Amino acid sequence: MSSVLIIICVLAGGLLPLQAAMNTAVGAQTSGPLFATVVNFGIGLIALGFLLPVLKTPWPSAAQFSAIPWWAWFGGCCGIAVVFTTLEAAPRLCASVAFAAIIAGQVGTSLLFDVLGLLNHAPQPLTPGRMAGAVLLVTGVVLIRKF
Repeated sequence: MSSVLIIICVLAGGLLPLQAAMNTAVGAQTSGPLFATVVNFGIGLIALGFLLPVLKTPWPSAAQFSAIPWWAWFGGCCGIAVVFTTLEAAPRLCASVAFAAIIAGQVGTSLLFDVLGLLNHAPQPLTPGRMAGAVLLVTGVVLIRKF
């Protein structure tokens, strides 16, 4: 099952440059990256509105809503930052550099969350292999940028 999830993650990651290109096209024809970000999330909200009943996803109860930690409500703000950043960075740096840097940031932050057990992540040790992987990612960003 974990192999299937890894494949799904790789495929989802492959959608990010496509999303950036689509959003850049919207921004180029309108008032820029901020409006394109609004369109991105607006269309996403509409799509989710159709998916909820199709997938028979029940609406959460009041008790479930009230159990959500205060900080969890701001996840959408992270999404806004990522979409807006890709709109600004991908056309200027090139998609490969922008997304290599984004992936390096994701892995670095994930390692920190894992090691410290932050925000409901189960603590995981920082092994030499994990450290080497992170260093290789950063090295990859530098190599992609320079060559």
